Amino acid sequence: MPSFWRLRLLSACAALALICCGATQAQDTTPPAPAAGTDAAAAPDTPPQPTGYVIPPPPDPATAPAEPAAAPAEPAADVATPPAPAISAVNPEVDPLRPFGYVIGDIVTQRVVLEYDGKPLELGALPPLERTGNWFERRDARVERDAAGRRWLVLDYQIINVPEELRAIELPALDIETAVSGRRLQTTPMPLTVAPLTPNVVLARAGLEEMRPDDPAPHIDTAPYERGLHAALYAGALLVALWAALALLRQFNARRRLPFSRAQRDIARLDAGSIEVWRRLHRALDDTAGQVVRDHNLPLLLARAPWLAPLEADLRRFFEASQTRFFADRAVDGVEPRTLCAQAAKLERSALA
Repeated sequence: MPSFWRLRLLSACAALALICCGATQAQDTTPPAPAAGTDAAAAPDTPPQPTGYVIPPPPDPATAPAEPAAAPAEPAADVATPPAPAISAVNPEVDPLRPFGYVIGDIVTQRVVLEYDGKPLELGALPPLERTGNWFERRDARVERDAAGRRWLVLDYQIINVPEELRAIELPALDIETAVSGRRLQTTPMPLTVAPLTPNVVLARAGLEEMRPDDPAPHIDTAPYERGLHAALYAGALLVALWAALALLRQFNARRRLPFSRAQRDIARLDAGSIEVWRRLHRALDDTAGQVVRDHNLPLLLARAPWLAPLEADLRRFFEASQTRFFADRAVDGVEPRTLCAQAAKLERSALA
């Protein structure tokens, strides 16, 4: 215990000594007051004055004298300013719509009469064909005239979107510039209801809660079409065969009926150097002309059978050689009746068969 009180006493003495030392130091640091009669300029706190040329400080804008205000501008000459045209809205008659029963893809037709105060109303331009909002797309814009002679602006809108449940939407309002300056055709939105094709939940019953998937595309039976195609091909082939048969039949009849064709068949059975070959060709020429043909009346044969014109020179040589062959009774070179008859038969069948 004596030690405890001794420590307390020593601590109190130390604290008192510290307090006394602090007060003494504060008195030493206090500056002495200047003596009376001493010039204030000699005080050590006064800054030294500058010597020599001194650059004047820049003028302070706050203390600078304000410049005289500029003289008011002369009033401009009176200029005639055209008054702004007044815009007036025209609210024409609108044919009422069916306000219910619409689904996606339906066409809504709006009819606006183009008449105001008993006078026709001309539009500056038809409304553009574009999407108008979330629900409609303007598909067509035209001007029609009814039985009474009144002009109508007809607008076709297609519903391109539907909500998940029955909902009222609005056909957009119109604001169209007319041909008269400052006059615009304006209409108000027209409400109507639109609904989905089918609700998400049809009936709260097992198997009927959600929409069923689409039915697959039906299978098209192609057997009837294949049978029709085969029948058409068979009929076409039959027609081609009949045409070929008729062509062959005509050629066959021509060989039996036409003079040069019959002569060609007869000459083929005769000797090449026989005089009968010449006689048979003369008989074919006479049958073709309908009379006896010689060199002097060859133009008559060509008039009755113009298809023999390419052989005119050969026929004249044949008639000259025929005089020698029959009356001089000697062979003639350069003229071959068999070849001439074949050429004439070919031309004959091409022209007459």
